Amino acid sequence: MPSSSIKQYFFLFTGISLIFLLTQCARIKDLKHSKEGNALNLSRKGLTKFPEEAFLNKELRVLRLYGNEIDSIPDRISELTMLEKLYIGRNDIKYIPASIGELKNLKIFSAQYNEIEVLPDEICDLTSLEQLWVNQNQLTSLPDSLGKLKNLEILQAKFNQLDSLPTSIGDCESLRFIHLNRNNLRALPKSMAKLSSLKELYLAGAGPLLDVPEEMCDLRFFELIQIDRNTALPACMYVLQANRLQIIQE
Repeated sequence: MPSSSIKQYFFLFTGISLIFLLTQCARIKDLKHSKEGNALNLSRKGLTKFPEEAFLNKELRVLRLYGNEIDSIPDRISELTMLEKLYIGRNDIKYIPASIGELKNLKIFSAQYNEIEVLPDEICDLTSLEQLWVNQNQLTSLPDSLGKLKNLEILQAKFNQLDSLPTSIGDCESLRFIHLNRNNLRALPKSMAKLSSLKELYLAGAGPLLDVPEEMCDLRFFELIQIDRNTALPACMYVLQANRLQIIQE
């Protein structure tokens, strides 16, 4: 057989093998997706309304709607009772319905870069919630019943207009990371000294002449605090700086 024919057969065989391999990889990916299960990604699709498609699968666990032009969340969001992760960041949302409190399996709620002015009290009924991301909204307060979120580990509320924090935040016993940069706070509630799991607290730009309670020096896992020149730290934190506390000043 001429060498040119052998080369042709070789390239043909190689091409077929590559197509087969890519097909198998695609099948594996699809299989993996199905096992991870029931995820719907409609990010950056130019949507102006909450997609009806989301309600077709009552077993839906992950819903991504990032980067659309959706202006509201319907009350029937409560139908998605199996939902574990909800991403609605970078939309035009102004209002979160009270019915969101029915999502008892929700672990991550990300609503960053919207126009939300108020979080409903019912959001504190999300007893499985581990991460709450509400950066870049127009919030002036957080719900008084925030302390009901016993499993909350991450609270991100940067770039809002918060002027105070609810006293009940001290009851968020699993809270480890708190981001409050760029708000209008003047003081932190002393109840934050009860946050026994707290590791990192970010306060740069969190408010004018912001006072940090001395009682927080007793938090045994507290290892990092970010501040600016308007933050008043108790002397005991500078003592801890020599041992275990890292103070970052912007």
